[in-house]
Amino acid sequence: MRYILEVQKFYSELNPEWNGKSIHVGYMDKFFSTKKKAAEYYDEHNPHMRGLNALGGWRSDWDPETHLMYVVREHYYEHRNIPPFDSK
Repeated sequence: MRYILEVQKFYSELNPEWNGKSIHVGYMDKFFSTKKKAAEYYDEHNPHMRGLNALGGWRSDWDPETHLMYVVREHYYEHRNIPPFDSK
């Protein structure tokens, strides 16, 4: 099994109609052999955030600057349109 990171945009006070909801942005173009490795990759590149799986559920908190959150998903041939953190 391979895993990928789904990227979602979380809306807080930015748009009252969407407050507290997130929308799908895309999937990161990087594969992981385990959920743990996906979480470690996220943690390594986001030291200002709590660990991706800190509360269980294999998802991050939303970043207060970018409003993005990440969710570990099993890969089922999704189109991966988000560059990995390494490419920035």
